[in-house]
Amino acid sequence: MFEEKTKIGDSFKMSGIKKTEEGLKICGKVRLIGSNYNKDGVLEQVFDFEVPNLITYAGFDAICAQIGSTTQPDDFHWMAIGDGEVQDINDTLLTHELARVASTYAHTPGELTFTETGVFTSVTAATNYGCFNVVTANTATMLNTAGFAAITIDSLTIVATFTLSTV
Repeated sequence: MFEEKTKIGDSFKMSGIKKTEEGLKICGKVRLIGSNYNKDGVLEQVFDFEVPNLITYAGFDAICAQIGSTTQPDDFHWMAIGDGEVQDINDTLLTHELARVASTYAHTPGELTFTETGVFTSVTAATNYGCFNVVTANTATMLNTAGFAAITIDSLTIVATFTLSTV
């Protein structure tokens, strides 16, 4: 009797099912939008640029806990700016925090991205950002961070975009 052996990939081809790789990747970017008041007291945008995002080890641990643990971490709805050194993947706090504000979460069902947006006023020499899960300054878990050249501005909007994708 003749016995034919097929690979799993061949079975998918014959059945019309598309073979896909398993894997998950999370990455992101941080958009900085700065505005100053003009002579009439109206905010005018003066810059809009993006910098790379770094998810910290503590941030990865919180994501894992959110997905698989029965003990859920607090939501990451607080943004902070600081004037210290650029952060490292091992850091859990900004080196010198200047301000912390509530941020707004947004996600469209079916899309692979979500954002957190925060607005800071009267910013002086800010050089980094972090997203946290508590309101209290210099405490809690830092999900992600980004560094940038010193910014002094009347209003700074930060939009952190996180993208989930298959590897």
